[in-house]
Amino acid sequence: MCKLDAYIRDIPDLLVVGKILITQAERYASLGSNGSIAQQLHSSDIMTREEWLHNHSADDFHRVVVDGHTWFSLSSVEIHIWTHQAGRLPIELDRLDGDEYAVGTLYPTVNLDDINCIFLRGFELIKEDVFWKLVTTNVDQSLLDHMEAWLPPPCALDSTLLTNALALGVWATAYKRYFSWRSELKSTSYNTTPCEYSLRRKTAKCLGHRD
Repeated sequence: MCKLDAYIRDIPDLLVVGKILITQAERYASLGSNGSIAQQLHSSDIMTREEWLHNHSADDFHRVVVDGHTWFSLSSVEIHIWTHQAGRLPIELDRLDGDEYAVGTLYPTVNLDDINCIFLRGFELIKEDVFWKLVTTNVDQSLLDHMEAWLPPPCALDSTLLTNALALGVWATAYKRYFSWRSELKSTSYNTTPCEYSLRRKTAKCLGHRD
């Protein structure tokens, strides 16, 4: 929220802002360099992104388990939208009621009704702002007529498209964690103890080398 608040302060005349809050079911923990799974995977080839996504299913993304390890677990996904409040600038993020704010969910349940309504309001605000800016630039009247006649789409957010995008994002994040772990594992023996690994890193650092 701090970054979003700073963004609004930098651009106080924003008409619509939003955030997507993704909460994990449990904090991710790396496999480390020991354990039966690490030993099993140490000699295998690193999966490509294509091979990894081959396991992907648009309906199965709440928990990504590959090679016996949980790489991502999802608890909830919320979408929050704020619109410009008439007579007030800038948008107030701590205002969580009224017609200028809405929250929807994408997981574990899908409820985007209020979000779609406030998006339509946001489109109307943008339309009005663009229209009056065009008026001040003395553009052709036909363009103003087209602009005035334009109507926003009846449904701004498609739950299917959003769910598919969420699934791809979850699996991509999980793969990034997998690839980072495999790359680190490749640089050290799987049976190196944490103390031995830490000592080796410190020694290499003193010698001006990186493992």
